[in-house]
Amino acid sequence: RQALAQVFASSQAAPPVEAQAIRLPEALKRRIDNALVERHPMLLAHLGPDGQPILSFRGSVQSFGDDQLALWVRAADGGFVHAIRANPKVALMYRDEDAKATYQFQGRARATSDAAERQRIFDRAPPAERAHDFAMLGVAVVVDLDRVEGYAGLGPQGQVDAIRMLRDAQSR
Repeated sequence: RQALAQVFASSQAAPPVEAQAIRLPEALKRRIDNALVERHPMLLAHLGPDGQPILSFRGSVQSFGDDQLALWVRAADGGFVHAIRANPKVALMYRDEDAKATYQFQGRARATSDAAERQRIFDRAPPAERAHDFAMLGVAVVVDLDRVEGYAGLGPQGQVDAIRMLRDAQSR
């Protein structure tokens, strides 16, 4: 008779990463800034007028300093712009399936009327996005980040370069 053996694999969750103040690492900024051209458009969630969550892919998301994201919204009078005026809370997600990099962002979005910010956000949008609004009729939106969590990939030991950042981490 053959002896039967059972092998159980156990994977334990990594201990939680200590929260840091929000300061987007340069490597993460590069991922965000190149998301569309690298075929990883970011997913954005906001609340519609009926309180239901709405998801949409956004190709113009970009880093905007150490604790902000920005995006160009072509529909200046569209539902997203109206929604963030009523409730500025948004969430975004970045995913690179090949590297297994996954990041979640939460913050407060606002349309900016500052001419320099508006021009900078438009100019930094990918060429394909700018071509859809060559007359610059859209709106520049800045997202003040409150929370960033994620990791740069998965390895044999689990998450690689995991981060957890909170706006108020200094007071914790």
